[in-house]
Amino acid sequence: MAVSASASSTLPLLSLHRAAANPNPTAISFPSSLRASPLRSRVAAAASAAAPPAETIPDDQATEGTGIPLPSSIGDDGEELAPKQKIRIKLRSYWVPLIEDSCKKIIEAAKTTNAKTMGPVPLPTKRRIYCVLNSPHVHKDSRFHFEIRTHQRLIDIMYPTAQTIDSLMQLQLPAGVDVEVKL
Repeated sequence: MAVSASASSTLPLLSLHRAAANPNPTAISFPSSLRASPLRSRVAAAASAAAPPAETIPDDQATEGTGIPLPSSIGDDGEELAPKQKIRIKLRSYWVPLIEDSCKKIIEAAKTTNAKTMGPVPLPTKRRIYCVLNSPHVHKDSRFHFEIRTHQRLIDIMYPTAQTIDSLMQLQLPAGVDVEVKL
């Protein structure tokens, strides 16, 4: 079984074939131009040494490649990129200057402790409209409409330390701002 393309194609194609020496039909060999170079650190390699490899690769071709990760190493790299712990702060307020002021205070407190911040991200404003009758009997078509807008902001603090949490606990935020913290 072989997959190939016409000669006019400029992109390299992956040709899959069963190894003649290996009777295992699930073993697939990749061309050396598409193999990944080893991307894992010594600790990750030692931890994954106990697990069986995802595919069979000859040892002489394992170090060649273009840097494309093999399927067995895709999950390992994702764990290094994602933070182990983050603090998500959601702020709500009826008045925009209060919420913007609170966001600045939180970001300054986090940056003084060398924590990485993402945000403030403006979330959609919630509008609640109340309809009130002007007169209960004859003038039913005459009504008042009242509206309450709830503005929301989202701030993520990556890699918080104990100093970051202490500085956030000591912040004096206005009473008109609702703060929701998730770890």
